[in-house]
Amino acid sequence: MAASYNPKRVRPSALRGLVRAMRVLVTGSNGLLGTKVLERLAAGAEDEPLAASRGPCANRYLGAFRFWSLDVVEADAVRQVLDQAHPDLVIHTAAMTNVDACERERETARGVNVCGAANVARACAARGVHLVQLSTEYVFDGTAGPYSEADPTNPLGWYAQTKHEGERAVAAAGGRWTIARTTVLYGYAPHVRANFVVWLLNKLRAGERAPVVHDQIGSPTLADNLATMVLALGRGRAQGVFNTVGGSVLSRYDFARLAAEAFGLDAGLIDPIDTASLRQPAPRPLRAGLRMDRFQAAFPEVPVLSATDGLAVLRDQLRAAGVA
Repeated sequence: MAASYNPKRVRPSALRGLVRAMRVLVTGSNGLLGTKVLERLAAGAEDEPLAASRGPCANRYLGAFRFWSLDVVEADAVRQVLDQAHPDLVIHTAAMTNVDACERERETARGVNVCGAANVARACAARGVHLVQLSTEYVFDGTAGPYSEADPTNPLGWYAQTKHEGERAVAAAGGRWTIARTTVLYGYAPHVRANFVVWLLNKLRAGERAPVVHDQIGSPTLADNLATMVLALGRGRAQGVFNTVGGSVLSRYDFARLAAEAFGLDAGLIDPIDTASLRQPAPRPLRAGLRMDRFQAAFPEVPVLSATDGLAVLRDQLRAAGVA
């Protein structure tokens, strides 16, 4: 199934109430998830893609669409973009996601992840625009995962705290909103920084040893699959919090071994290590992962890819791009 996965064929049941094409604005459009959402919009005939990100547009290869250079920390700029774009739906992927950098640069992280989310949410609420806000499993402390949407939150590090505050800011703004929590995002786009899987593959191809933590458990999520999920949430006008992750719950080390197997590389080069041995600035939730029951009940036609199937899709993408 993985090799033939085609998001353009997905027609989630939530689309049955859609009577017209939508204008969909993607913030953080230069990032991995933003790029994948734009890919789906550009490939389809239903909706009009609109994009906003810091710096120049990196996705012109996807075709013609309107783009705004935007720093979401600037509330006036956010309002101006929404007034010019007139979106029906905003997918807000812009965030500071480097958890250790967030620990070191706390004001910057709070500006992007809290104030930026609040600025987008208020602008959307004032204009009657549905918002899908991306969040993270890091809002949980990782002592009792995998977690459902109803489980109590307890963010540990500064990144986790800012994303949790961002969720609360979205809810406080009113209007129509969805929060999509995800984790361990992986995938490929030619212009984005390397994620865990790409880093691992590069190490193994070079014959280098790769230390990988064995005590962090989560739900690896293919960016392409996540893009399909968040668009389904937005098109379906889903309200509230939804987990949006891959269908497997496993350790980072076990995921790394699956990746090596999928790409025919030497898993013997992967060394299991403890998270504590890395002495990273930010704490990580260890026994985490997210349950997908609510999403799958609401959107039964949207595939939730296992780690094995997601890696097969990524393998085919990298081969097609000539980088595998």
